[in-house]
Amino acid sequence: MYLIWLAGALTAGTAAEIPLANQSTPELKIRVYGFPGLSVGMLPEAYSEAERLLRPVSIRLKWVDCTSPVLSIECTSPQLPTDLTVRVVATALPPATPWALGLAAWSGDQAAAFIFYDRVAALRSYTRFVPSILGRVMAHEITHLLLGSRSHSEIGLMKGQWTANDLRTVNSTWLGLPTRLVQFMQKEALRRVLIARNLTVN
Repeated sequence: MYLIWLAGALTAGTAAEIPLANQSTPELKIRVYGFPGLSVGMLPEAYSEAERLLRPVSIRLKWVDCTSPVLSIECTSPQLPTDLTVRVVATALPPATPWALGLAAWSGDQAAAFIFYDRVAALRSYTRFVPSILGRVMAHEITHLLLGSRSHSEIGLMKGQWTANDLRTVNSTWLGLPTRLVQFMQKEALRRVLIARNLTVN
């Protein structure tokens, strides 16, 4: 079994108060950082897998590649509430349990996820490919970044513990979350867009 470990607390207490009706689809930027030696060629496939799994949520994801030695302005500019950070690190971080594939953390509206590449790569097989597993972990952690630590489910992508069957490319095509939490994700994304808009205008 593979445990997705995370830390932090839900900070978006007002997200549920924002109506979804008559709102455009919110867009979030996902800044993806890597480590020296990471094959960036696999990232587009991982992004596609993450988007596929998050399709039930009406959120647009804009992936910002921050793996290059020379970072773009989008990677170095101050982080807005609409910017989420995903860091693919070479090895697991010390706070993680022995089975964790990643962890998520928050500081106010700033949120970041860390994905342990060594453990992701260790799960590959002839039916499970690294980009697919990487994309699944990304989608899982992005969901945590929007919902907080209490967002595990009994089925689907948001299970707290994954089995080998959960990692097959044809399975886990749903989040496994109740409708109210999917709607909360949309509202939280919208809340972040509105705050970012006010910050840029002021």
